[in-house]
Amino acid sequence: MADENNAEVVEKRGFDFKIVLIGILIFLVAMGASYLLMRSLMAPLIPKEENGEQMLTGNLVEIGEFMTNINDVAGTRYLKVEVTLEVAADNKEAQEAITHYMPVIRDGILTMLSSKTVADLDVRNRNNLKSEIINDLNAKIGSGLIKNIYFTSFVMQ
Repeated sequence: MADENNAEVVEKRGFDFKIVLIGILIFLVAMGASYLLMRSLMAPLIPKEENGEQMLTGNLVEIGEFMTNINDVAGTRYLKVEVTLEVAADNKEAQEAITHYMPVIRDGILTMLSSKTVADLDVRNRNNLKSEIINDLNAKIGSGLIKNIYFTSFVMQ
C-alpha cells in the first residue's frame, strides 16, 4: 500500500511539457492574429506604392519668386514662394510662347496667390491651388501649354 502511494507521488512530481507547449502555441496564435488584425486596420492609412513613377515629359521653366500679402483679416501675413512651370511641348515655339506670355503668367500666379486665405494655402489644399493656377493660366494663354506647376520654395509668415 505504501508503494502505491509513493508511485503516485513520483508521477505527479514530474515536469509536464504539455502545458508549456500548449502555452507557447496559444501565444504564437495570438501574436499572429494580432499582427493580421493590426495590418488590416492600418492598411488604409499606409500610402500605396505607385507602379510607375511620374516622368517629366516637358521642359521646366523657372518663373521666379513671388512675395505677397495673404488674404487675411488683419493683413499681416505674407507668402513667399518660388514657382517653376512644366511646359507640355518640348520645342522652341513653346519656350517662345512662355517667354512672350511671362507677364501674363506672373500676373495670374500673383493674383491667384494673393486672393487665397491661410486655409487655402495649407499643405492639404496645395494640389487644389496648383490645379486652379494651371487652369487659370491655360485659359489665359491657351492650348494647354502648361502641364504642371511646382513650388520650389513655400514660406508663410
